[in-house]
Amino acid sequence: MLTFKKNLISISAFLFLLPFSFALPHVTPTVPDFSGQYVYYKDSSFARESYIGILYYDENTYALRYYAPQIGKGKDFKPEKSVHILFTVNPEKTNLELTGERIISTIQPDDTDLINFIHEFFYEMTARRQNAGIITENKSLYQEYEQYGGDVTVYYNPLIPIFNMEKIDSVDKKTILQVASVGQLVSAEDQSFAKFSGINEKISDKNHKFKKNKKAKPLPISYKAREESQPLTAEIDTSWKAVAENFYLLGEVASFTVNEVTAGDKASDSSVNQIDILKRRLLMGSDMTFSDWSKLKIEEDKNSLLFRQVFYNLESDSYTYDFKFLKKIDEKTFGLYTLTVFAGAYEPNRKYFENIVKSFK
Repeated sequence: MLTFKKNLISISAFLFLLPFSFALPHVTPTVPDFSGQYVYYKDSSFARESYIGILYYDENTYALRYYAPQIGKGKDFKPEKSVHILFTVNPEKTNLELTGERIISTIQPDDTDLINFIHEFFYEMTARRQNAGIITENKSLYQEYEQYGGDVTVYYNPLIPIFNMEKIDSVDKKTILQVASVGQLVSAEDQSFAKFSGINEKISDKNHKFKKNKKAKPLPISYKAREESQPLTAEIDTSWKAVAENFYLLGEVASFTVNEVTAGDKASDSSVNQIDILKRRLLMGSDMTFSDWSKLKIEEDKNSLLFRQVFYNLESDSYTYDFKFLKKIDEKTFGLYTLTVFAGAYEPNRKYFENIVKSFK
């Protein structure tokens, strides 16, 4: 039986037991970076499909990696390319100062230009993030960036780790660099950053089929995490089987969980945006599962937030549609509903699953 994402009961503890760290030198992000967070960008300035990623270990240590998949045949063939460098920096210096580096991938003699590109990218992105100042919400800055063709607009988003940079557009509105995936390593053995190999724009899934049972009856869900909590309600049907009081499976094609999560506590640093820490974590992939930011949609109103996402699992070569719904209970407490469906089941049955999403209250 294929395993879905684990129940999110412990997400609050995972988020807030970790000590806050602040990443780039002389940058104070409103959403702190935790060890193991990373971001990959699709870089269209290259002639071939290319990605550049950065991983945060601590304020002294980062990894950067360039990746390009294998392309072409015959005389047009180009092999897969990966250049992975571990850097140490001096966090006390105003400007980025490298104190050490180690290339941890196999390189070829013609990789010198890529190594130089990685260095320049690290220096430039750090300086631009420093100059961007405090970023509490999405913002854009018009500036000159020779590495990406001259005059550009740089877009920032506090939910994105490390550089807080979402994309770069040229003067003719073409996107040169944009977030491809954001993730969190879950252990020292997690190879998600080192093995990221891009995400196919075309979603395919022939292994997960689902046909609605017309005889299934409505199954209302009402869950209370604590006696004093408000009930969190939804409606599925009797095709779903309860694994726990707040965890349901639809055969091997979908899972549904509902829980209560807390954004911060009285001991937390009041200058840190606890809600955005929670939002960022919900947008991240982990454990060889990658979020596809090209398909991310966020629907928000005064008291609720819905993330519509697609995730790709490298090990199983599978795609899932993922819906995370946050419903505000009080200033620090939220109801969290998570519906995850394999693409082969979701796409022919969109209305069925969308009705479940609409039932979250």
